[in-house]
Amino acid sequence: MERNFRTLKERWLYGLDLKQIQSLDEFNELLAAYIRKHNTTIHSATGEPPLSRYLHSVHPIRKPKFPEWLDECFLNRTTRRISRDATLELDCRCYDAPMQLIGQKVEVRYLPDDPEKVWVFSEGNRYQARLTNRIENGKTKRENQVAIDYSTVRVLERNPGNWSFYS
Repeated sequence: MERNFRTLKERWLYGLDLKQIQSLDEFNELLAAYIRKHNTTIHSATGEPPLSRYLHSVHPIRKPKFPEWLDECFLNRTTRRISRDATLELDCRCYDAPMQLIGQKVEVRYLPDDPEKVWVFSEGNRYQARLTNRIENGKTKRENQVAIDYSTVRVLERNPGNWSFYS
């Protein structure tokens, strides 16, 4: 591509008299005529015009079966850990994630300019994440994953000059 732009500049743009061009439309017409001539002239290395080489290429351009798949290819990707309240933070915003993903590292795909389009990917599954309503999230009942038995915890007590443990 860069070589093509270099050729365009060296063969056409540097030899162009800009004082004779009166409008942008006239410039675009001259450029289109040059490109049309370039694409239909036999290339010295390939022995055929670039347009016919493109049209007869062995591998035609493949189109995606689903437009959604192509859209997904251009999403930003990052990794996040789902917190204990089933949320994740992304670009200073909090999003709700499925509760079964609590504590797991997941891949997050998103459009940076659209906070409504955020998806969480885990083990081949895709989940839509939504902006967190913090009041609603605070009232949600969750199963406690780790129960702490405080009767078995050893306490550290500081006496002046030394530390001691007691149960």
